[in-house]
Amino acid sequence: MVQEEIILGCKRKDRKSQRAFYEFCYPILARVGYRYAKNDDEIQEIINEAFMRLIKKIERFEDLNISHEAYIWRAGVNTAIDLFRKAKNYKETIRVNSSMPADWTPMEAITQNEMDSAASARDILKIMTTLPEPTRTILNLFAIDGYAHKEIGKMLGIKETLSRWHLHKARKMMKEKLSPIVIKTAYGE
Repeated sequence: MVQEEIILGCKRKDRKSQRAFYEFCYPILARVGYRYAKNDDEIQEIINEAFMRLIKKIERFEDLNISHEAYIWRAGVNTAIDLFRKAKNYKETIRVNSSMPADWTPMEAITQNEMDSAASARDILKIMTTLPEPTRTILNLFAIDGYAHKEIGKMLGIKETLSRWHLHKARKMMKEKLSPIVIKTAYGE
């Protein structure tokens, strides 16, 4: 929890308080940035943009019904989504051919048995960063941040079925990329 004196200092535009607030926010926003961005520059852009939004709305910190960390996390996710939408190739990357794969079913999921727990969280995050941008974003929003497909569709300006398709694609790609890691780990190679 952010100390009250830091929040009051930020309201007064005190640089030391803003620095302390930035240091508090940085690890939270960095975790969000790592999940949504392709490279270090994009991670830093998410962190800085989210921090500036937080500073501009610092008055809200006193009236929060949720923890400060959750509010900062949400600001980071919203910033990542906004930056994703602003990307000039967004409309091109989010489109999908009208013919979806014949084996696609909206509720298909990878079970725990299929994705053996032998893969570490670091392996999974590393693989997630290799997914195509819209697919990675939708996987993050659905699987990690807990948004429903309807909410994702509204956020990204796409149909709910397209969100489901990208999640299916993400799961399939993750399964393919995790299989060698799981086998390697299971057999001690």
